[in-house]
Amino acid sequence: MKSKALSIALALGCFSCNAQATDFTFGLNDDMLSTELQFDINKDVNASIEYIYADTGGQMLSGAMHIAHDAGIHHFELGAKFSQVWAKRSANGNFVGIGGRYAMQLGSNISIHGEGYYSPSVLSFGDIDGSWQLDGKVQYALNPALALFVGYRNVRLQYDHTSNSTLDSGFYLGAKASF
Repeated sequence: MKSKALSIALALGCFSCNAQATDFTFGLNDDMLSTELQFDINKDVNASIEYIYADTGGQMLSGAMHIAHDAGIHHFELGAKFSQVWAKRSANGNFVGIGGRYAMQLGSNISIHGEGYYSPSVLSFGDIDGSWQLDGKVQYALNPALALFVGYRNVRLQYDHTSNSTLDSGFYLGAKASF
């Protein structure tokens, strides 16, 4: 299963985009591997595709689109994220999360990043009745093209007829490459 997850992560990393800014993010800990490819559609709109594999929780494949705004040291993104979940201990399903991202440059190549999405039952399908996702990290830019970070993620799934479950929860390390 780990080789399958690594193969999917590498395949997402090989995805190419035409003449637009592209960011590739890779994160991992003992129980989780995540990868994300984000590309700019224009200066105010971006899209991303993300894959998470968690030993204990299962797998999640997501696609998101955001409207972005920069205000000095602050960067805001608002949008929607469609996710398909293949859970290990509970039922599979998909959902649309509404939320966004925030980043603040602190100077000296250090920045903080936050991300959150909420999916009510009306935007959840299959056996999933809702979800919420939270992610926060502190990032250090080694140069304009490469950054390292430490973060914490919590992806929680809600069900009607079974107990709620956590797809992924914990600290992780990662890197971000910009092209």
